[in-house]
Amino acid sequence: MALFALIGVAGFTLLNSVLRTQDATDTRLGRMAEIQRAMLVVSSDLDQITGSLGGGATSLSLQKADITGGIVNVRYDLNGDALTRTITGAGGERVQTLLTRVSSLRWTFHRRRGDWLDAWPQPQQPALPLTGPDGSPLSSGPAPDEGVTAVALDITLTGVDGQPTATLRRVASIPLMEPAPPVVAP
Repeated sequence: MALFALIGVAGFTLLNSVLRTQDATDTRLGRMAEIQRAMLVVSSDLDQITGSLGGGATSLSLQKADITGGIVNVRYDLNGDALTRTITGAGGERVQTLLTRVSSLRWTFHRRRGDWLDAWPQPQQPALPLTGPDGSPLSSGPAPDEGVTAVALDITLTGVDGQPTATLRRVASIPLMEPAPPVVAP
């Protein structure tokens, strides 16, 4: 009788261990799927830019075409501990939570000249008026190396213990985004 009890306890312990391992694996796979979906959505939106792009720190705004060809505005924000995506278009406004348990978020912008910026577009610097050889004013458009060629998203995730655990970086190449030309006063 004692032998059967030992076999029963050993069987129960083994089964319990297998079930706990399966639960932990399912939790990790669910989190990995959530991260992959969020990165796919961000990359997809950046691949489809058709209009303006701007942002910095914890937010990014862009324009892209929807499936009907209409223009929609997309905005990414860090709201509490969640990365959210707000889409505004002809159908109204819709907010999606892409990723939860985010402890920090940062958008950066890569210029054609090779440097990374914390915000885009950059504030216009007051410049001296440019004049041609005859003294006539010249328009000063953006320098040819000023366009943004890539956007990076750095996300620090929060672990199950509530502490920051891992930082993910997604860099997406985008169509060249030139800054708006400065307005020249008449």
